[in-house]
Amino acid sequence: MIFRFYNPFLMTPHRIILLSYLVLIAIGTLLLYLPISTYEGISFIDALFTATSAVSITGLVVVDTYKTFTPFGKAVILLLIQIGGLGYMGFTTYFLVLLRRKLSLRDRILLAESVNYPGLHGLVRFLKRIVPFVVGVELLGALLLLAFFLGYFDLPTGLAMSIFHSVSAFNNAGFSILPEGLSPYRDSLWLNLVFSLLIILGGLGFYVIHELILYQRKEIQRLSTHTKLVLASTLFLLVAGFLVLLLDTIRWEGYSLKEKLLIALFHSVSSRTAGFSTVDLKNFSEGALFFLIVLMFVGTGPGGTGGGIKVTTAVVIILVVHSYLKGSGQVVVFGRRIPEDTIKRAITIFVLSFTYTTLATLILTHTEKTPLLPTLFETVSAFSPVGLSLGNPQGLSLCADWSPFGKVVIIITMLMGRMGILSFMLALYGKGEESRIKPPEARLLL
Repeated sequence: MIFRFYNPFLMTPHRIILLSYLVLIAIGTLLLYLPISTYEGISFIDALFTATSAVSITGLVVVDTYKTFTPFGKAVILLLIQIGGLGYMGFTTYFLVLLRRKLSLRDRILLAESVNYPGLHGLVRFLKRIVPFVVGVELLGALLLLAFFLGYFDLPTGLAMSIFHSVSAFNNAGFSILPEGLSPYRDSLWLNLVFSLLIILGGLGFYVIHELILYQRKEIQRLSTHTKLVLASTLFLLVAGFLVLLLDTIRWEGYSLKEKLLIALFHSVSSRTAGFSTVDLKNFSEGALFFLIVLMFVGTGPGGTGGGIKVTTAVVIILVVHSYLKGSGQVVVFGRRIPEDTIKRAITIFVLSFTYTTLATLILTHTEKTPLLPTLFETVSAFSPVGLSLGNPQGLSLCADWSPFGKVVIIITMLMGRMGILSFMLALYGKGEESRIKPPEARLLL
């Protein structure tokens, strides 16, 4: 299998995508390891961890981003976030299209797999619309944040803060270069809403955004089942998350009602993918923390800057259970039947994701000697990838104090989570041809 992976004649789209992420992480690691990137230098493993966290748009940090990295280092992190958010394939292909280079069939298949686009029809038009939209939203977000940050910083610093955090929020990266993070601004309605809107937009998925643009321009008459499902499930999870977290925060002492409402709303949005936090997460009860783990595990819409198993996967599995209990032979949503291949894919993603996060958590609790709940929280946060952490006393991620082995496990987890566990496993396994010979059915008791 190792020979097949490195044989260039057997490189599948999944393997090429994995290789592109590895190359990007390697380049980012070398740039962050340079003396010009840090004030006092960092270890190679910490440079590798930071580059992986930026490319995978996770946001877990093992060194203080504000204090450790120079303006050059912060610019490298910002660039890695931007490329990681849209995907290396999406960026390179977009510039090839601008140069009027014709895409081969293999290029189109690779691009469709990279941005999770269904089919090949309209793929180039999709990319030509999405990239300007992403840049436009990030610029608008930067202007809105600049209006806020100018009240705290001078113009050059405020502009840098605005651009960095707009890109980080839209790409659901969770990185912050504020001296004390977002905590001092938890009572700001403006900052909370701007961050939340950027996070939600990035997490919907590029296909959903593209279809909403077409629908608004009346180029299509109706939204697809996929878009309806993503929008409905996103709204449900946001409301459910807000209500559950509000029940927890309402009991907190030392916070105003406005702060409690904003904390519940912001973390309902951020916990599903972004990784920003306005309070110490250890303030939440264990029940609320476990609920945050569930939100992180579910994640956002596919084909965007978010992570997790995706809301569509979770909904399909719930509908399968509902359909079986109801005695129906078909799984239906919004009057449309879900294909059997989609059902198998959803179940495979869930089983692989649950199995991996469970095993990784058990291994890390043994090797790093940390309690189960914080370790599970860290693992799911890396896998989703979100970037929230119960942290250490210095305000860094919990894994900042872990051994090199523990950090490598989280690095692999972040990469796997960004690429998608199914794509990651297919890159390792390959996908063989289905045999036409069908063995006799086995009768099993369940």
